[in-house]
Amino acid sequence: MGIAALDTGYVELPLGTLDATRIEAVWRCGVAAGQPQRVLPDGRMDLVAHCVLQPDGSVASVRPVVAGPADTPTQVVLRSNTVLVGVRFHIGWGGVCLGVVPRTLRNQALTGPCALALLGPLADAVVRADSLPRVQAALCAVASTLAARAVVTAAHGRALQAIAQMKQRIEAGGVGDAPGAESPSRTLRRDMVEAAGYPLRTLSGVLRFQRAMELLDTGVGTLSDVAMAAGYADQAHMTREFRRFGGFTPAAPAPAPLVRLFV
Repeated sequence: MGIAALDTGYVELPLGTLDATRIEAVWRCGVAAGQPQRVLPDGRMDLVAHCVLQPDGSVASVRPVVAGPADTPTQVVLRSNTVLVGVRFHIGWGGVCLGVVPRTLRNQALTGPCALALLGPLADAVVRADSLPRVQAALCAVASTLAARAVVTAAHGRALQAIAQMKQRIEAGGVGDAPGAESPSRTLRRDMVEAAGYPLRTLSGVLRFQRAMELLDTGVGTLSDVAMAAGYADQAHMTREFRRFGGFTPAAPAPAPLVRLFV
């Protein structure tokens, strides 16, 4: 595949044999002209390979990156003809699979020697890959190994249960977070921060924002309808949260890759 055939934009790829309980998606994002790419918070952690696509279809300068959970929007400026290949972990699984504490990577990413040191010998096949299919295969192999190593503790299990309840409530349009979220125990607050990287209420806000973005993308209903369906108290509440997590308003959302969280 040459540069002229590169599909720009964000696309999700088949999981294949990856553990779907721990890994949510394999994805690719191509940038043909080096444009800034807006990245919205989604509560996930990603293992990413930055690749430069050559005219003959090969790739060069493959660099692993570990992206932490975010609660603020960012602008990523990439080199021309850069292709990102990534593996996205389910909420609460990135840290335990990658062997990092998510809160230490909140709104940050490990790059260069730090990313290579974290992955160790697993990174070798990724950086040596000379085509996009080989980069994807190597990255998936790394993710599979990391996911198989992950150990679920009692604390992690409690956090995963709270996250699942939260997602169900938001999908159903419920106002609030999850059972116990109005006054979560100190133990649950600690478990959530350790597993997901930020407090339960912050994660709830991120997911509700993504849910509203998904509903806006369908073009069905008024802004008031979207606010109600996403579980906001009212349209003004939704507008405040959009400014916080997206840097824009629901009436004028900025283009950005949209992670489908509830399909």
